[in-house]
Amino acid sequence: MKVNSIYLFVSLALLFLTSCFTSNEVTKYDYSYLYDEDQAIISPKYKIFHHSQDSSTLFYELNSGDILYERVFGDSAKAANIRMKYTLFADKDLTIVLDSGGQNLANYGANGQRKLLQNSVRFKFDRREFAWLTVRFRDENKDFNVINILEVDKRENTNNQYFNYLSGEQVLFDQRSVKNSLSIQKSSLVETDEFIMETSNKYFNMTPPPFARPMNYELNVATDDRYFFSFVDDFFYLENPAAYNRFVSKNDSGIYNHVFYFGTQFPKLNQITELIDPIRYISTSTEYKNLKAAVNPKKGLDAFWLKLGKNEANSKELLKEYYHRVEVANKFFTSYKEGWKTDRGIIYIIYGIPNSIRKDAGSEVWLYGEENNVLSVQFRFYQTERSNISNHYEMVRNSDYKNNWYHQVDLWRQGKID
Repeated sequence: MKVNSIYLFVSLALLFLTSCFTSNEVTKYDYSYLYDEDQAIISPKYKIFHHSQDSSTLFYELNSGDILYERVFGDSAKAANIRMKYTLFADKDLTIVLDSGGQNLANYGANGQRKLLQNSVRFKFDRREFAWLTVRFRDENKDFNVINILEVDKRENTNNQYFNYLSGEQVLFDQRSVKNSLSIQKSSLVETDEFIMETSNKYFNMTPPPFARPMNYELNVATDDRYFFSFVDDFFYLENPAAYNRFVSKNDSGIYNHVFYFGTQFPKLNQITELIDPIRYISTSTEYKNLKAAVNPKKGLDAFWLKLGKNEANSKELLKEYYHRVEVANKFFTSYKEGWKTDRGIIYIIYGIPNSIRKDAGSEVWLYGEENNVLSVQFRFYQTERSNISNHYEMVRNSDYKNNWYHQVDLWRQGKID
């Protein structure tokens, strides 16, 4: 996709009245739209970078396809009208304000285009501790608000927010490289330039169903290669990354930071071998083993979906929906492994978009069905800080999910998309 800049019309100190809110107001919102690609709603991506002692930078990216463009005057060019407001809090309850500000943003274009719009804003933060940043985007043309809560970690531990990841001049908004090279920028607050890189092409397992015990911690793995490298003028160029790359200072102080590479086509799956693994969630053990060992895996995969769909037309619809959910899971839930293998990924693929999502700093609650209905099912996910991996959530597992899970899987096996 083409990447455009966002033009700033108002100073960074701009505040707007409609964006004042409390912690309770944030958590009562329904966040299910965040993972619904059919809704053209602003879905910002964020990256925090601690560039100096007294302040930090919030980078953000918007997709123009999620924004409404309208003519400012009768025959003028169409323009977006977006307001952004941030507030930095010292406490998780979002009551003690450390800094606040905002931007008025505009971009000229047309509806239906899908350009990536990147920009940044600096915020004051001179404490070497933890904080919480709320960010609100308002599409004035749509009369619609989106709010996100970000954790800001400026403790002296060389965490991921002390490093920035770049493809050319563009910021990468997670720890995934979409190309076979990237640049890593180190904050000047990190005093050492000498680091150790460890790499591996390990295959990480898919998560088990929600009623089963969680897997053992997977990141305690032996790496395939290990080498020393140095940042030059706070930059290091990483070429041909492995699937799994982690680096730490040479004196082994601080914590590991990670870069992941899932191929240039990610989050899409294009190879037959890639399409087989995700069906494990709805296949029997025998079906899965036979497909993995098939001489002609494409023929075997086609036969699997035809068996579930009963006829060619229904099978195509079933297949299309299933792999669309796999792709969406990869897009939104990838952490140290592909999104479809994660706790949120497995639930999204089998159950679809939740009826509602409650979200606060560090947790999400997904509800399928109506509130307070005994037939509804609810899943809770908590964000973890394991090994400095971003976007990693773990599910609260319970054996009571078993019957509901098998019912949902059975709907897929009957060719019914619920």
